[in-house]
Amino acid sequence: MPQLTDRSMMESVFPPEKLVTLEEAKLPAEIDAATRALLTATGLPDDRSSFFVLDGGLFAGETPDRFRRCAQLSHFSEYHDMPEGWAEWLVLGEIHYDVVVLDPVSGAVHALPDGEFTARPLNQSLDSFLYFLYLLELERPGYDATVSEDLPDPEALAESLRERMRNADPLPFEGVEPVWSEEADWEAEDAAPVPTWDGVLSDVYETVG
Repeated sequence: MPQLTDRSMMESVFPPEKLVTLEEAKLPAEIDAATRALLTATGLPDDRSSFFVLDGGLFAGETPDRFRRCAQLSHFSEYHDMPEGWAEWLVLGEIHYDVVVLDPVSGAVHALPDGEFTARPLNQSLDSFLYFLYLLELERPGYDATVSEDLPDPEALAESLRERMRNADPLPFEGVEPVWSEEADWEAEDAAPVPTWDGVLSDVYETVG
């Protein structure tokens, strides 16, 4: 499958100085080649205005340090029904208080939802994870009132973004209705927690700012 993102794409929506790359020597030996290339050449956004917040454990002083492992998370012992080997997954950061972690062997990205103490699929790869962040920043002027006074149709934009994301990586949307769908009742007492990306798209739908 062709790569979805590269450095120039990410720099078109994030300032270059906000894209953190890691030194080859500081990456785990088991990390897959495609993910390794993204981390060393493309970078992870470190922009407080975006939905994704980079893990502070990546920094020691002013230079990037090594990733934390999931085994270093607070309340590690409270997690249950976790995939084998998850303790060695790498902590990337957070979205809406959901911890974002990377399986260095498969390259898949997972969410550890806030308060659930379990893991949920987030993206098939770091590449599609970065592509989702790229799309959200690209379209920010259409839904964020702090950067644009003209927000013509954030609801349609949320629907369009969800479809573009789903076409690139259907994994996070399988069996999940959009938050704004009439078929979804996320307010019900017995409703499941809103998945991470749909929580983000709900913000787009309602507008930010």
